[in-house]
Amino acid sequence: MRLVEALVGIVTDAGGLLRTGTAVNRVVVQGGRATGVLLADGEQVRAREAVLASVTPQALYSGLLAGEPAVPVAVREAAQRFRYGRGDMQIHLALSEPPRWRENSEQLARTAIVHVTPGLDGVRAAVAEADRSLLPAHPTIVCGQPAALDPTRVPPGGGALWIQLQETPFRPVGDSAGVIDVGAGEWTAELKERYADRVVEQLGRHIDGLDGITLGRAVLSPADLQAANPNLVDGDPYAGSCRLDQFLLWRPLARTPGHRTPVERLWHIGASTHPGPGLAGASGLLAARDVLAGPGVADRVRGVLRRIR
Repeated sequence: MRLVEALVGIVTDAGGLLRTGTAVNRVVVQGGRATGVLLADGEQVRAREAVLASVTPQALYSGLLAGEPAVPVAVREAAQRFRYGRGDMQIHLALSEPPRWRENSEQLARTAIVHVTPGLDGVRAAVAEADRSLLPAHPTIVCGQPAALDPTRVPPGGGALWIQLQETPFRPVGDSAGVIDVGAGEWTAELKERYADRVVEQLGRHIDGLDGITLGRAVLSPADLQAANPNLVDGDPYAGSCRLDQFLLWRPLARTPGHRTPVERLWHIGASTHPGPGLAGASGLLAARDVLAGPGVADRVRGVLRRIR
């Protein structure tokens, strides 16, 4: 939470305004140039320099720019072919004490993220099962320990685990272990809790007394993640498959690599764009450099520098 507050402070200290919980219906384009955005309540927000859209290609070209003549048909069609990867599932555990790992306990206690897996063959099997829309029998458990780097993230003497499962089908058709009934393939409350039981039980083989120290848990299925963030289509945490044809020079689209779009002064950023998902905000940085290189901004910067001198 403090990180979010710090980032908001950077914006507001520079004279910016942050608005959340506000839906944007479309990007306003005049003469082939982005001039602002139209909000769902009818308000139009003007953009003096540029509009940056952190959305998926479909949301941009079939949603925010729907019907815009400045977008070539080939780009719109390519955006529709943009693919998404496997879904993600998250489990949050509140613990009465720090987790006690059975092996390499001191070293793992200091490790921010621990991957629990049967090994490379286990990863291959789990990926293959998820690609076939099956619940993996032994998923790769990405186990985050927030307090390992920041003890203030938990109450004194307590603990917490953040579990991520990146081999989870959005619409499961069966269970690789043949134990869980997936029903119609919808992520119901019962289904996600049963699958979470499997994961926690497997993790408990490596952490002493995990059941006994668990105070509570929250489970987010791929469907929950998609509902919380429309960029996580099918629960894909990377906002788009990272296979080679959708990565590096080809992300988001081979026809529109990088961050510029067919609409002047409109930049496409976010995990769906180069250099892909992560926590560094690299796409926004690259786009910001491009925006600041524009003649309008450059002239004003030079004017400010002359006044300072």
